[in-house]
This record gives sequence, C-alpha cells and structure tokens, in this order.
Amino acid sequence: MKKISLFALLLTSVLTACNEDFNQDVAAPQSWAQEDGKTITFSATAASAIDLGTVTTDSVTVCSYTAPELAEGQTITGVDLVLDQKKTLNVSVNGEVATADLQSAVSELYGKRPNARTLKGVVNAYMKSNGQVFRASSDTIDIVVTPKAPLIESAYYLIGDVNSWNADQLIKFTHSDKDVYDDPYFTTIIKVTAASYWKIIPQSNVDNNDTWAAGVLGTIVDGDTAMSGSLTTTNPQAGKIDTEAGYVKITLNMMEYTYTIEYIGDMVLKLYVPGAHQGWTPATAPTIYCQNYDLKYDGYVNFTAADQEYKFTSQPDWNGTNYGSGGDGTLSTAGDAGNMKVPEAGFYRVTANLSTIPMTYTATKTVWGIIGDATAGGWDTSTDMTLNAATGEWTVTIALVGGKSFKFRANAGWDINLGGNANNLTYGGDHFAVAESGTYLITLKLGDPAAYSFTMSMQ
Repeated sequence: MKKISLFALLLTSVLTACNEDFNQDVAAPQSWAQEDGKTITFSATAASAIDLGTVTTDSVTVCSYTAPELAEGQTITGVDLVLDQKKTLNVSVNGEVATADLQSAVSELYGKRPNARTLKGVVNAYMKSNGQVFRASSDTIDIVVTPKAPLIESAYYLIGDVNSWNADQLIKFTHSDKDVYDDPYFTTIIKVTAASYWKIIPQSNVDNNDTWAAGVLGTIVDGDTAMSGSLTTTNPQAGKIDTEAGYVKITLNMMEYTYTIEYIGDMVLKLYVPGAHQGWTPATAPTIYCQNYDLKYDGYVNFTAADQEYKFTSQPDWNGTNYGSGGDGTLSTAGDAGNMKVPEAGFYRVTANLSTIPMTYTATKTVWGIIGDATAGGWDTSTDMTLNAATGEWTVTIALVGGKSFKFRANAGWDINLGGNANNLTYGGDHFAVAESGTYLITLKLGDPAAYSFTMSMQ
C-alpha cells in the first residue's frame, strides 16, 4: 500500500474506460501545487500470470485495487494502468483491460515471442471534486503476461518430389537475421519439372533426427494445388505444385500458418546495375549475379563520384523488370520508384535479395587487403591492395612465408571476407596455403560476379 499526497489536476479532455464509461470526463493529468494535509491511501494487487494465448474474451483482469476513500462530493472518474512507464491502458471497475490493448502493449515493449514477460505496472485513480481532478497512484506491481503467438521454429525445410522425399537432402527455407516473431516469413526457390508434391519439416524434427515426427506441416487436403492456403500440423497432407516447368518461389508466413507459391519460370541469374556511374545504359552496365538459384544477387560496382544514383534491371535494357528504391533499404518495382544512391565514390559490394518480403538491397564500400600468418601482419593486420577500377581487380606485391596461409578481407574487418577455391571464391571460405616462401604478385578479381577468383605468381 502506498500513501501519497493529493494533487489538483486540470480537467482538459475526456478519457474512455475499457468496456465502460468509467473514465468519462477525465483529462490527462497536469499537476498543480500540492495541497497540504490532503493524503489518501490507494493499493493495487496484480492478477495471476496471464497467458493471452488462452484468453478468449475481449477483456482480461490484470489487477484488483482498493478504491481510495472519497471525501464528500468527490467521485472516481477513471482508472488507468501505466506499464513500464511507457504504455497506458484504461482499466475498468473490475480491474480489466482490453485484451487486444494488452497484447499490443506487451508486443511493442518486448516483441511477439510468446515468452512470459514481467511488466512493471502502476495503477492510477482519478477523482473529481469542484471541477478539479485529483490523482492517486499505487505502488509498482509486477504483472506477468505471455503474448499470444503460434509456435514458430528457427528454421523450416522443404521435402517432396523435388528432392525425391529424401530426408538427407532437405531444402532449407531462407530467413532474415531478425527474430522469427518479428519476421515470420521463410522463403525458398525450387525448380520443378512437373506436378510436384511437398510438405514442410520443422527444425526440431531435424535436430531430433526424426523427420516425420509430430510437427510436420502440410495442407489440409491431399494434393491441394492452390497457390496459397493454410498449413496444418494435424494430419498434414501433401500440397501439389501444378505449374509449368520452371522455378517457383514458396513463402511461409508462420505467424498466420499460411503459404504462397509464386511461379517464376525461367530464373534471371543476373541483374544489371545502370546508373550515373556509367551513363544509365543497361547494356553496358556492371552486373550482380545469383550464384545459388535463391534470388540473392551479389557483385561489385565502382561508383566514380558521391551521390551517384542507380537502379537494377532484369534485362540489358529498360523493357524487363526494373527495381528502384522502396525506402529503408527495400526495393520496389513500381514505375515511380526512386533511384538508389551511394554517399561517396568507391568500389562497392552491391547485393539484392528478391526472395524476401519486402525485397531488399545493400551497397557497402570496400577496400580490400590480404591477411594471414603468411604475411608480415599475421592474422591481426591486413596488407592493403590497390584497385584497378576498369577491371575490378585488386593487386599487391607481397612477401609470403611458405607453409603458412592467407585470405582476403574488406575494410580491415571480417564482415566481408573471401576464401575457398581460387577459381570460385566464396564468402567465409577457407584459407589459402603458401607452398614456398617468396615475393608474390597477387591479383584478386572481383569484376566477374559469376565467379570471383585470384591469381598469384612469384616475382
């Protein structure tokens, strides 16, 4: 129980209570000078832990409270609940709030993941007397709430005719790096040659080495050929992709437990990058390439000045699909979509991801070097390389130690690094071994996005 001083509050607007006219004629409080000797006692107690996934009513009890003792002529005009000093909900005479409002509040404060959250709550009561409103506040109470959300696993896999129903060749859906409850979309691109049946395997089944355990997702009706529909884990049946041969994109919305299938047809493996850096001519523009048939494109473009603008095109002209800025790093195919722009001149790694909703892009300025225990800087310090902007090649002449190794990285960090096969470098690939000590001319070739490579020759 908290004993507090009473403040006069200016009545300026109307508050509305949840499910009642309980907060009618109450203004957002504005404190006046304290009136000496006027104190009241007001206490509140939190309800038991609330799981919104089990609540079926429009309102839910969050607390009980002991109404302040009123002086003659005073009336209680409203009660509200402030959560974590950030969200305010109207409270009924029974200590209830709107279920939807509580779901929204806990989701905004802590996200949509269905974990129990402890919110710090303060209950405020408002009393009217002689045209003024007085407020009393309870001590802080702990209100435990679990937001409503379905089970969403960390990853999902496609199984079906496309991989001969082989549990050892599952096709993993791609996902962003966001929490699955903030981004519930999972996507994959597959190539079908004829009518193709499918189901979805969750990560837990893979972890437990039990592909067909409970949790498999499928359609309600066996052989459903709908291009969108609901997913179920109760007696899941196999959906059926019944399109022409070609690529299709499957998107799962696991917040809604739905799927959509989009026919792509022939896969566009490269996007052209016309812009101010080369005269806005798609036919002669640099390209970014899709290595893994997953609608994720990668490549390097040399921008020659600050604030240069560019777009992506699916053809070496403007007659195909053109991609412009949708704002905040997203892409749009709208005819009036604006151009993307780089802040300064430089050699940029440019990516586009057409598999997500919304589609996204990045442009990261890079300066390349080599690093490794074969170099004088070891694994701590990169040795800078020099760019040939016309060819997209970076070169360095450097002394290397035999029996040691090196790899390439950008911007003296590990966010972007290349290794693996010398003729087809991959991000995060293995180190390269140096057979013999000596001085080498090393050339890193990033001009062909279909296959990054490097050469080294002893001088």
